[in-house]
Amino acid sequence: VGFIVGDAEALPFADGEFDAVLCECSLSSFQDKPRALAEIRRVLGPRGRLALSDVVVDRHRLPKELDGALAAFACIGEALSPRGYEELMVEAGLRPIAVESRGEDAAALAERVEDRLRGARLLGLDRASGSPIAADAAIGLAATARQAISDGVLGYSIFAASL
Repeated sequence: VGFIVGDAEALPFADGEFDAVLCECSLSSFQDKPRALAEIRRVLGPRGRLALSDVVVDRHRLPKELDGALAAFACIGEALSPRGYEELMVEAGLRPIAVESRGEDAAALAERVEDRLRGARLLGLDRASGSPIAADAAIGLAATARQAISDGVLGYSIFAASL
């Protein structure tokens, strides 16, 4: 296994070089999602497959507290609905073949984040000089996110697509 630094919107690989591509919880943060998916399509071989996992959101029901600047750091800011991801894949020439909602994974992650924030507050890390952490506010946002996950407004899904 090796790592190559590259730009998702201009992958440094030849056409058809891969049998499969894994895009793990990152498409939501890309500036030009259609371009990134077109690049994934380009580097896939004739029977290539894509496995994509990411945050999913129902923008119409998303609490305002989760749609601000901090949302970008939590991968919520530019996340799409499950249908939105599927439409982007189709536009890129990929055929969605499966989707799996993993709301329980999103709930577990949100709970771990909230626990860590509470720990940071107990240790006084939110009061450290120059600390960007405002623990009480962040804990409140984590609790709001957990409720949004419980309500089906926010989640995590895994998508599979083929050529």
